Amino acid sequence: MIRSVLARSLRRVPSVTLAPAMCVAPRRAMSSKEGGYHDLKDESEFNKRDWTGIGEELDEARLYIDGHPVMQAWESNYMCELARIATSKGGRVLEVGFGMAISATAVQQFEIDEHIIMEANGDVYKRLVKFKETYPNVTPMGPALWQDSVGKLEDGCLDGILYDTYPLNAEEQHTHQFDFLKQARRLLKPGGILTYCNLTSLGVLKNDYESWDELFEKTQLPLLEAAGYTKDEIKGLEIVPVKPTADCEYYQHDTAMAPIIIRGDN
Repeated sequence: MIRSVLARSLRRVPSVTLAPAMCVAPRRAMSSKEGGYHDLKDESEFNKRDWTGIGEELDEARLYIDGHPVMQAWESNYMCELARIATSKGGRVLEVGFGMAISATAVQQFEIDEHIIMEANGDVYKRLVKFKETYPNVTPMGPALWQDSVGKLEDGCLDGILYDTYPLNAEEQHTHQFDFLKQARRLLKPGGILTYCNLTSLGVLKNDYESWDELFEKTQLPLLEAAGYTKDEIKGLEIVPVKPTADCEYYQHDTAMAPIIIRGDN
């Protein structure tokens, strides 16, 4: 049985200063349906490869792309904990999704050798390239979907992975992370660590479960096992306190889960 623990380590996570705003995003109305975000387009309505060329709308509080709420500044506490987990082995760390640079900035507070960052959106990638000027150990990959970049990394080359990208259509809202995780296991060294985030999914799913343990066992564990991870490799969860803003379209819970997966020897 998966056991969750409150993330006591939060007090050791450094504060994060957000990257400067590039433009100002207009305030958006709440999603028309309750219980999380339900406004993603169907796969037939949107070619995910178009995501690379769509302009971002960014201010210090939030990032929108194609009218969708991709990330918001209140996630900082949570992103810092994901960064702490992903960097806990040191070495070479892959981050998938740059967003507002919240987790990337947190990753840089820890002792690592190289920080590889994949980013799909062209505007966001421009900020990633600028980010490298401050942090020379960053290796940008993109602008391209992770599917077009992951094959460039060799087997067993990573000590840690943090996956946090945005679902590009309604069909993959709750499952896109597992498509990546199928690829991720081969990238990890034995003993390498992985964590992932999909708040656009969890904001919906958590309404149906009383505990994170139950949600994880019902909605995540079977797909992790299908992606090739053993029960011994799936170590459990950390539960992180969060404070979403009252107008956040995609998340209205006071905690979020941080899965912990450590690759075995084979």
